[in-house]
Formats: sequence, structure tokens, C-alpha cells
Amino acid sequence: MDTLKKPAKWTGIVLIGLLGVVLLGGGKVTSGTLLVATAFILALPVQRHRLPLWVRIGLICVVFALVAWNISTTDLPGAGMMTCTESSETFAPTGVKFIDQFLHIVDGFVAQAAP
Repeated sequence: MDTLKKPAKWTGIVLIGLLGVVLLGGGKVTSGTLLVATAFILALPVQRHRLPLWVRIGLICVVFALVAWNISTTDLPGAGMMTCTESSETFAPTGVKFIDQFLHIVDGFVAQAAP
């Protein structure tokens, strides 16, 4: 079990950090900062945990709930709004509002990374 535990832990930490960077680049500074800080805290080598496991898991769930709430407050480009941005021309809704909001943030990140 230990052979899978360590790679799974580091994979999770890396994915949390990468998602934080994508959210930072996409304009969601609060969510990105929370996720990057969570990744750093999870990566710190701690010899003895002062908090029980269920408290640490609960705190991570609270961080993800705050991130999900922050993503859900994203305004989508729509027909009702007068937008002149390039992302509104290429935005294709999937029909699921949360996924559309997340993809809109990722599109913002990709637009920032483009030369």
C-alpha cells in the first residue's frame, strides 16, 4: 500500500498546484492563491501531525468548496451582454453552467499564455 500512497499523494499535490496556477492565470486570484497555498502546505515535510486526519481532510474540502464557489461566480459571455472581447467570439457553451464557467477561465489562461 505504501508503494501507491506516495506517488498518489505527490500526483494530487502537483495537480492541485497546477490547477491553482491555471486559475491565477485565468483571473481567479483568490481561488488560485488558495490552491497554490494548499499545495505548498501539503508538500511540507511534517514529522508529527498536530491535527487529526479528519480535520486535515475537512480543511481541504473547505478549500475546494471555496474554489468551486468562486468559479461559480464567473460571468459568462452571452448574447445579452455587449462584449467586444476575443473570447466571447470563440466561446461555445456545453450546456452545463459550471463547466462553461471553468472552461471560460481556462480560455482566459490560454489567452494570457499566447504570444
